Amino acid sequence: METAKSELGLSRTRAILERSRDFAALRGRGHLPICGATLTCASDLPWQMQIRCARCHEIFWFDNLAWRTGGVGRWRLNRESRPAAEAGCAGITADLPITQSRIAAFAQSARGRR
Repeated sequence: METAKSELGLSRTRAILERSRDFAALRGRGHLPICGATLTCASDLPWQMQIRCARCHEIFWFDNLAWRTGGVGRWRLNRESRPAAEAGCAGITADLPITQSRIAAFAQSARGRR
């Protein structure tokens, strides 16, 4: 019962984190943050969580600004994570040749059906 309650709280916290402005900005710079956020404290309320980009594998730390008052509703990208976030995703350029080759293959197959 306690485990289910903890998992529900973690899911709620992740959803709040994913709605934060910094999380949206991270995605806007090409990063593909996966849902594997990890709690980094032993209390019931997380004070910091990490998210990994599925493309470039960079790890981004988010701080819970509402932790001291007992909340989880305000998240901000940690100062140390900002430079990598602002630089954009290095893995997105690695995905481009695959995407371009898939587009070319689709276009070729579409031409062959005429």
